[in-house]
Order: sequence, then C-alpha cells, then structure tokens
Amino acid sequence: MAVLKQVSTNKIFAGGIKDATHAEHIAKQAEVAADDYELIFNEQEIQTLRRAQYSKESDYLFFDYMAAVTEFGESSEQATAAKDAWLAQRNAIKATYAKPE
Repeated sequence: MAVLKQVSTNKIFAGGIKDATHAEHIAKQAEVAADDYELIFNEQEIQTLRRAQYSKESDYLFFDYMAAVTEFGESSEQATAAKDAWLAQRNAIKATYAKPE
C-alpha cells in the first residue's frame, strides 16, 4: 500500500492507496489538484505489488515468448513479437508501480 502526500502542504492526506488509478480517485475526492500530490510507496511494497501484477499480467507472456523461441528460434518473427509483448507489459507494470526516488 501507499500514501498520498500533498506537495503544497507537505502533509499526508490519505493512506491505503493501491495504485495510481486509486490515488487519482482519492485525490479528486479530497479536492487535491492532480499536480499537487505524490504517491509514495516503500520499495518493499512496490516489489510486492509488482510481483503480484507480473503473475497476473506478464508471466504468461514470458511463457509465450519461451515457447516461440523453442518452436521458431530466438530471432524469429514470432519470438520477437512475443518478447516485445512481454517486455511492454513488464514496463507498463513498472511504470504503474514506480520505485521511490
């Protein structure tokens, strides 16, 4: 889970935030401008959330990639497309659950 911190006041105004979409919803309800809050996860929470999302949304794409490599070869069109799909999904998950700076 994460917290929302209002940038202008430097105060945390919500907790239990699941992801960026949830943060946006809660910020709107609290009438905090979109550019006036930060979503703050700790690294362990981020890793846990990423792993759960990888399991749901990208692991099967990795298996598809490995199957294409086995069947068609690593430099085949099928393997390249499968790899691109897998990496794109992983990057989307990483963007959703960005590590704190």
